[in-house]
Amino acid sequence: MDLATAKVIGISAALGVSASWAAGAILFGKLGENLSPLAMTLVKGAISLVLLGAASVGSGFSGVDAHSMALLALSGGIGIALGDTFFFQALKDLGPALIVVLIMLGQVLTAALGIIFLRESLTWMKGAGIALVVGGVGLVMSAKLTGERQPSHVRGIIFGLLSVVCMAVAGLVTKLALKEDSDTMLATFIRMVAGTMLMFIFGVATRQVGRWVIPFQDRTLAARFVLATTVVTFGGFWLTTVAFKYAELSVANTLSSVEPLFVLPLAAIFCNERVTWSAIVGTAVAVAGIVLLVSFQPI
Repeated sequence: MDLATAKVIGISAALGVSASWAAGAILFGKLGENLSPLAMTLVKGAISLVLLGAASVGSGFSGVDAHSMALLALSGGIGIALGDTFFFQALKDLGPALIVVLIMLGQVLTAALGIIFLRESLTWMKGAGIALVVGGVGLVMSAKLTGERQPSHVRGIIFGLLSVVCMAVAGLVTKLALKEDSDTMLATFIRMVAGTMLMFIFGVATRQVGRWVIPFQDRTLAARFVLATTVVTFGGFWLTTVAFKYAELSVANTLSSVEPLFVLPLAAIFCNERVTWSAIVGTAVAVAGIVLLVSFQPI
């Protein structure tokens, strides 16, 4: 494969990541009206395990030592069991457009954790990017995105921020666990096992599993949930691996972080959300901040 073709594949995959997470937010947002966040996390994890397990067949557990596996399991517990649950609750309270913009703060927190724990440098570009992301998200948070139906924004923002923290910490732990020859699909599978098992144990201990799965007896709802999970499992996780393999890290990182550019029009079309000019400007500012934050890192 020539270099030009590889770049096209990498750039397309990175844009596909953003589009997939945006579509996933819309799909899960619709389903969340009838499901609890805890149920969504457990069932999404179970479906993802089947999908990732099938994709990982033949790789075995070679190259994954006990220390790395423990870190990946910890990352799964924090990022999937906790982070996904907080995300689904915030999605229910805020709607897809607002929560996806809020999640962009994760790039800021990830950069901060990298500076603190991984001794990454703080350049003026990163500083400017952080300021733009925070300012842009703040502008969007102050805008009224939805029309007649207004869920609890305060509760949604709190759960959204908790999700951001969990996912950023999980990302740091995952980075510490991965080695140069690590299989990213297998690593994702291990994280998913840990997160899903933790949710299952919690459900059994609190005797809620039966109540969680009752809504999935509706075949239409179950089919839609499988579709949404498939989109984010392969579109979010697998395409990320493809993007990082074929595109420069800075390019892949930037293009896979622009979900709001996809979710705003999708939310307006499929969720009847009224997107204000303040939201559009704030999103543009935040996306510009993401570009500055991740585009000038060493490759």
